[in-house]
Amino acid sequence: MPYRVRPATLDDLPSLTALLEAYMQETFQRPWSGTSQKLARDGFGAEFELMIAEPACQTPIAFAAWGFHYDLHHCMKGGAVIDLFVAPAHRSRGVAVRLITAIAAQVQQQGGEYITGGAVDNPSAQRFYRRCAHSFSAMECYVSGLAFRRLADLSGQPLRHVLQNLPDVSWNYEP
Repeated sequence: MPYRVRPATLDDLPSLTALLEAYMQETFQRPWSGTSQKLARDGFGAEFELMIAEPACQTPIAFAAWGFHYDLHHCMKGGAVIDLFVAPAHRSRGVAVRLITAIAAQVQQQGGEYITGGAVDNPSAQRFYRRCAHSFSAMECYVSGLAFRRLADLSGQPLRHVLQNLPDVSWNYEP
């Protein structure tokens, strides 16, 4: 099933609210304590960005929230993936990878040189992170250098091409 990844709009608020409620329940076993009004106020570029994935002509089935980040150790601008969630029925289909590559492309377009974010304890997610991210701990990942640029270049490409061309972890150390 093909999925389209795009920046979220205010029209997506009902779907985003439902996805956030499902995410919080699954991940933290508690309800989402936010509101659609606060999400509208703070998201969509005010405090952070939102990307969604959707099957053709259907409601969103996944989201990723991200914001700009700064690496003081290397004096580089980048992006931080705040949260990412794919509805269970759509997992293991490359949706998360598509969201991450789309974020990398947006960060790169704005002058960023890396993305960072927390990794979930999920076998397929861990395989992806081990493949192309430098991990500082079991839960914190960082993609930079040539690896970051490759992820950004893969945005919008067919999933098979993306999976066959993911960067090697060693590329994080290439300028």
